[in-house]
Amino acid sequence: MIDLYDIHNHLLPGVDDGPEDFLESIQICEIAQSQNTKMIIATPHRKDVTENHSVHLIKDLVSNINGNLIQKKSYVDVKLGMENHIDLDLVQDIENGKALTLNNSEYILVEMPWEGRPLYIEPVIVDLLQSGLIPILAHPERMRLFEDERALLGELVRMGCKSQLTASSLYGKFGEKAQKASVDMMTEGLIHVIASDTHVAEGQRCYDMDLGFRFAKQIIGSYKATQMVESNPLAIFENQKMQIMKVK
Repeated sequence: MIDLYDIHNHLLPGVDDGPEDFLESIQICEIAQSQNTKMIIATPHRKDVTENHSVHLIKDLVSNINGNLIQKKSYVDVKLGMENHIDLDLVQDIENGKALTLNNSEYILVEMPWEGRPLYIEPVIVDLLQSGLIPILAHPERMRLFEDERALLGELVRMGCKSQLTASSLYGKFGEKAQKASVDMMTEGLIHVIASDTHVAEGQRCYDMDLGFRFAKQIIGSYKATQMVESNPLAIFENQKMQIMKVK
């Protein structure tokens, strides 16, 4: 059995649209452990943190969760990051400590607009790249933007971005369009990481990395699928270079 590493997870309680209480956060971690997950990066939405909470608060929440997991003799280790919606304030928020990278690495999780193509997308991406950061584009298979702009994801990857697929998209939880887009993007070499984007312990957006991995193996084979759930996300945790998929 391989080890799983999850770089996109909304497990912090009461911060955004994730679990409402601490017990559900722990339950998510226990489910992750049952699937042989070693590390999880908690990625609350930056807007929710800056408008309603604080970076100090989410750091404390991660510390409390890890303390509880240690008491339970769990081997799951939770780190901190953010899901950062792209906007004109992103680069400044990084400099001010309001926007966080993934586990304090050079990788930063970036959510594009769901639809429409603002003129600032490419300039902000260029600014991030020039500052030494590597944007990881969150769940492009689910976004109307990339449905309407089929070539855009390839353009951004060629610029230096990476991309993250949601595990449950692979077996149709977000509908047929997202499922087909997942297959197309993976076979075209546009996906680098599979993550859970978990929001709840049970229900539509629960932790299902193992199931996503099984479907990925059927699409691109065991070697590449393992890269996406183990070696590449581990490289992000350790701030190392990930294995590059060739863009067709």
